[in-house]
Amino acid sequence: MISLKDIVKISNKIENFTFRELAFASAGHIIVGLAGAAASRGVVLGRLLPFGLSIVAGSSVTFTPAAAIGAFLGYFFPAVSNGGFRYIAAIFALLAIKLLLSNYKRLVSNPAFLTLVSVLGSVLTSAVALKSMETTVIDVVAEALLCAAGTYFTARSFNVFDMSRSYLSHEELASLLIFASILLMGLGGLELNGINLGRILAVTLILTAAKYGAVTAGAVSGIATALTFTLGGVDSSIGVSFAFAGLLAGVFCALGKYAQVTVMVLFSFVGSIASADVVLISRTVIESALGAALFLSLPRKAGIYLGKIFSVQSKVAVPSGLKKSLTLRLELASNALRDVSQTVEQVSKELSKINAPDFTGVISWVEQDACAGCKLRVHCWESKRDDTVNAVLEMTKAVKLGECSPENAAPEEFKGRCLRATAVGNATYRRYSDYAARIAAENRIDEVRSVVSDQFNGISDMLYDLSVDFKNDEQFDNTAAETAASALKNLDIRVDEACSRIDKYGRMTLEFRLKKTPELIINKLQVMKTLSVVCERDFDIPRVSEMGGDIFIVINEHAALTVDIGVEQSAAFDSNMCGDAYKYFYDGRGHFIMVLSDGMGTGGRAAVDGAMASGLMSRLIKAGFGYDCSLRILNSSMLFKSTDESLATVDIASIDLFTGQTELYKAGAAPTIVRRNGKTGKAQSSSLPAGILRDIGFDKATVKCKAGDIVVLLSDGATGNGTDWIREEIECWKDGSAQSLAEKICESAKRRRNGNHEDDITVMAAIINKSV
Repeated sequence: MISLKDIVKISNKIENFTFRELAFASAGHIIVGLAGAAASRGVVLGRLLPFGLSIVAGSSVTFTPAAAIGAFLGYFFPAVSNGGFRYIAAIFALLAIKLLLSNYKRLVSNPAFLTLVSVLGSVLTSAVALKSMETTVIDVVAEALLCAAGTYFTARSFNVFDMSRSYLSHEELASLLIFASILLMGLGGLELNGINLGRILAVTLILTAAKYGAVTAGAVSGIATALTFTLGGVDSSIGVSFAFAGLLAGVFCALGKYAQVTVMVLFSFVGSIASADVVLISRTVIESALGAALFLSLPRKAGIYLGKIFSVQSKVAVPSGLKKSLTLRLELASNALRDVSQTVEQVSKELSKINAPDFTGVISWVEQDACAGCKLRVHCWESKRDDTVNAVLEMTKAVKLGECSPENAAPEEFKGRCLRATAVGNATYRRYSDYAARIAAENRIDEVRSVVSDQFNGISDMLYDLSVDFKNDEQFDNTAAETAASALKNLDIRVDEACSRIDKYGRMTLEFRLKKTPELIINKLQVMKTLSVVCERDFDIPRVSEMGGDIFIVINEHAALTVDIGVEQSAAFDSNMCGDAYKYFYDGRGHFIMVLSDGMGTGGRAAVDGAMASGLMSRLIKAGFGYDCSLRILNSSMLFKSTDESLATVDIASIDLFTGQTELYKAGAAPTIVRRNGKTGKAQSSSLPAGILRDIGFDKATVKCKAGDIVVLLSDGATGNGTDWIREEIECWKDGSAQSLAEKICESAKRRRNGNHEDDITVMAAIINKSV
């Protein structure tokens, strides 16, 4: 606010101010003068008038003369019989002190110093009153304390008005509401037929504070008015009803104005009943009704301004401590899982040495099963042991080939001397079958151990990637969050919590949480324009969602590019099921991502593999995990999902919509065609598909694109006759949508398909355009 003092500068040059500016400056001084007069009329305990001194002592230096004039007039026409001349003397004392120290701006604006000055002025001028029997030492002490409290809250309130920011802290809001209740107490002497103006305005203040400041402001205003009016002589039951009404009006603010008004009137009635005075009850109800009517008649523009005053500072998310703690825990979890994986590998190797099936055991069991009690046992297994073992080995080979009577495969020399050749053959068949089953089980268990170990390693990598994201890739701009929350208050949107995140690419995301109210109107376009101006960044239209009783607003930076996507498929043999599967999506961090997977073969089995690969990769990428660790998880999952061979290619293109940087990731996939500046090139892959071996990885390529460039992902079915014709089609493409381009390439691929070998065809075309 411009003060009259600001009109003339030190250079003595008269500045040219508009009439509007002068009018506002004059109005400010008049209002402070009226406030001084009102405060000086506030009678405490029927005989003390401390608050006129409070406003003189606590007002800023600029407005001290206006406050002193108002207080002087209030004390000159005394509100109590003992007169106000000693208070006038105190006013001159306070003026003298503040004027002498006016050059020390920090000192004369410090609430603690002003409080001390007011106490000294009150005590020293009260010494004269002590000579009379009407004033006691207790009165002097009580008045000094009340004057000190009033000065502190007055000084804090004037400091609030001197600040340019549009939000208040909880302490500042409480000081402002207590200061307002002191002024309303001074108006308590204005009555018409017993109807008190001060209490009418107190009801309006409580409802307004509860409406625009919720529970905090409602409770503080209710308690402050209850205390000041009770000190001023109002029935204590009515004061208590004010306190409870303020609290509940804040609680019910989400239900709208009429719910708050109902609570206020009802509690005023209940509180006045305790007095058992019919006249007082009727007056209290009338005053509450008039105050509520005044509250309901406030225009919307006034509500916007009051909302700025009564709403407290938005809570800004400062997750540094949580961020560090979460990062540490993710790193510990990652290391623990990696240790588990290594331990599993080591233990499995040791156990395999101990528990691995031994073929010598087969020989021993055959001897025990078939030769027990035979008279030639010693001869066969000692004198002719090598020949006997060789015979058993020949029988095991027959068992491998599926022979049911392996004794027929034994050498003639063995069959001529063995009395139990058939029993030896049966024992060999049984024992070697058990041995082969154990070998197969051990191999399968080893595969499972390997897959589980890979899963542990994959999850460990995921957790480590997350810890890196939290630690390095995301910053929080609290200044921007505060600025944005303050700007939204100008749109009558009062934010409870604000957060400004800057990701590893330098892009800002603003998130706000606020209470849902019936009067809340969110103009998305207006929000976008306002935040773009105050944050000096271009934002997209915000996303607004509701959860419970809260409204969430999320707004992202506006990207320079956009993508026109088109997809066309053709299943082999005109089947209803296509072995190729695809996904495309925005990752929420400025990237458009395409995923294409080609399952092995055609038909239902290939469709399952392709859908699993594309679906799992997409979900992991959306969750924020890296491409490499996501591929490892996918690979181990495909190795583990079936005893049969199961594989699928993975082809990914990630387009940065801010810079055009395009990253290509390929695992066994067909070439990708990219057109830049009218010329095409291709990115090929030499890596293996997922689901074959444990250790696989992506082939990677990076290309810088801009508006007008094209990226085309293809499955093997489209490149069966090479890619030269596809490159020509893309180079010649002029106007048209991405969908038209995809359809044209797919139809051409179908015509070129070899009749002896059909495969599924999928074409994903992305045309990069400038964003509007």
